[in-house]
Amino acid sequence: MPTLPALRATTDDPLASRTAALAVPVFKGDIEAPGAEAALRAVGLDGVPRDADFTGALGDVRSLAAPGLGVQRLVLIGLGRMDALSDEALRRAGGALTRAIGAEVDDITTTLPLVHPTDDAFRAVAEGLLLGAYRYQGHRRSRPPRLRRVDLAVPSAFSDDVTNLLRRAEVHAAAQCTARDLVNTPAGELGPDDLARRAAEAAGATCDVEIWDETRLEQERCGGILAVGQGAERPPRLLILRYQPDGAVARIALVGKGIVFDTGGLNLKRPADRMPAMKADMAGAAAVIATCAALAELDVAVEVLGVCALAENAVSGRAQRPGDVVATRDGTTVEVLDTDAEGRVVLADALAYAVEHDPEGLVDVATLTGAAAHAVGRRAIAAFGDDEDLVRQLLAAAQAAGEATWRLPMWAELEDNLDSEVADLNNTGDGEHDDRAGATMGALFLRRFVRGVPWVHLDMPSAWAETARYHLPQGGTGTGVRTLLRWLELASPVRPAPSRHAPGSARR
Repeated sequence: MPTLPALRATTDDPLASRTAALAVPVFKGDIEAPGAEAALRAVGLDGVPRDADFTGALGDVRSLAAPGLGVQRLVLIGLGRMDALSDEALRRAGGALTRAIGAEVDDITTTLPLVHPTDDAFRAVAEGLLLGAYRYQGHRRSRPPRLRRVDLAVPSAFSDDVTNLLRRAEVHAAAQCTARDLVNTPAGELGPDDLARRAAEAAGATCDVEIWDETRLEQERCGGILAVGQGAERPPRLLILRYQPDGAVARIALVGKGIVFDTGGLNLKRPADRMPAMKADMAGAAAVIATCAALAELDVAVEVLGVCALAENAVSGRAQRPGDVVATRDGTTVEVLDTDAEGRVVLADALAYAVEHDPEGLVDVATLTGAAAHAVGRRAIAAFGDDEDLVRQLLAAAQAAGEATWRLPMWAELEDNLDSEVADLNNTGDGEHDDRAGATMGALFLRRFVRGVPWVHLDMPSAWAETARYHLPQGGTGTGVRTLLRWLELASPVRPAPSRHAPGSARR
């Protein structure tokens, strides 16, 4: 479990704070936000100091001496233009603050919530503060981050629901950081079985966990997972998580792609310089695992089946070859034209298993195609689906979570590209080879395995970031987790989130 600071809402005068830092927001254009003017006066300034390094742009952070205050430093946080203020801007500002100074101080008081004192804005600030404080500590010899507590100044008449808002923000942020930890773990330490067991540790208290080994996979006709994993020393697994709360109001399935490392197989990954980031090819599975592990803490009243196809796409004499034909769980045969289009092949088995359980909605999450990054960039998610209601639900959840998501088309006339002379379909389609509609071809392939079930496919280029930005770190970002949790919360009756420390099981 990642170590994150504790949050506390307070109506105390922030100028009387005795924390190590007082952080106040300012807008671009010499405009102080609530709490800034009085704090600046207290340290002997009659306005916001401006220079080339601090203009008030969103995410700018500047520390000042604070001789007139009880804190060690006064920190200015840029909010950007006042007319562009949004909940997401507040989330990003909070993340920029803790990312910039979280390793330098033990505690912070901030007036960020006073800028726009609504429930949604408060929750966004809280999430940003926590997400920005994340540091992957798996192999660091240095001590963990210093930041232990953040006090959030709120108006005296603020929402009576503040405790619940804080709890939900904490659970969402912790879940996203759990996914980050999984993605950031070196692939040499996280084979398919290792990931399955990490999932059991994370979610086993409130979910029933089942792990299929290679023998069971063969018995269950999961030829796609077996074919992709046959070239690796570490055999594949299918991970099944069942969250079954009393009084469930809906039944859904989440399916995650879990390629623990992707060499591209015999076709080889291209370009090769992106190979180090291929430990992130299990980010879809990480999102499903982290989501399922958080459901009980949020008291989600939806039955959830989580299915993750876990394999390593390796190069060896046993690896699948271009031109091989694979029989998947539902009997569909697939001609493998490109061994680097392996994610959809393992997902075919996982989707078929999920469909057998007749969910009312099914969402798969995957780092499926490089083409999605060409379409929406590496800071967004590409969404596909035929069920208009389910697509709208996921897009609304993504907007509430602040995770940029854009719907892409599924042109029916492209489906013929999946035809094969020797099997029911091929695993690429013409578009994947020449960068035309590659993301759509991946989605069209997956749709063959979800007939009759409302379904959305999320292709996630944003699962990995080369540079840190706002509340997102370099490396694994945990993309998709808060979107899935928001969606499941919106599908549940409104109930307070239980205490994180209260024991309980969601099994029945």
